[in-house]
Amino acid sequence: MDQAVEGSFKDLTVEGITRAAGVSRSAFYVYFGDKEELLLGALEDLIASHQNRLGNCWPEGDARRGVEKAIYDISRVYADNSELLGLAFETATYDEEVRELWSVLLETITEGTTAEIRKRQREGAIEESLDADALANGLVLMTERSFQINLVQDERGPESVAAELTKVWWAALFPHGEAPAPRPAAAAGTPEPGTTGASGTAET
Repeated sequence: MDQAVEGSFKDLTVEGITRAAGVSRSAFYVYFGDKEELLLGALEDLIASHQNRLGNCWPEGDARRGVEKAIYDISRVYADNSELLGLAFETATYDEEVRELWSVLLETITEGTTAEIRKRQREGAIEESLDADALANGLVLMTERSFQINLVQDERGPESVAAELTKVWWAALFPHGEAPAPRPAAAAGTPEPGTTGASGTAET
């Protein structure tokens, strides 16, 4: 599909694909019904190969560094596959199957981000008053759009884009600056502060 980089997906032909790949048209049609099916297959392979990065992908430990690593990892996926993703963005504007696949991908990333925010809220690293669903939805859509403009269109490199986006995510998730240290897990049999101990007296 590299032939399509010089034009649009609409201009890409099966003949051009098979010529570039060095295979016959009959061989192409053994595996794919048309060029749209080839594109869908390529996208599905890409998503499957990076499933861990696109789902619950924040590493354990420092919450701010976890966010930074997750954004950088996904920025590399976009940059390394800019040609394929460029075709996907174009085709999603008029092809229902491609649009649906892309919507599912964004939903997967958003759901994973929501789960990570809630997890860090339970740990005390992110304020519980923040709306996890709204934050995840807004941040993911903003990030996807930024990647599309800057990485898929080869406007900038992934490092600088990820660095700027990380600052935005940090400001949204940690509005008061550094993330607080996670709450230590309570030892077995030890009540947490403010709860009632075995004597019936509230622990302090």
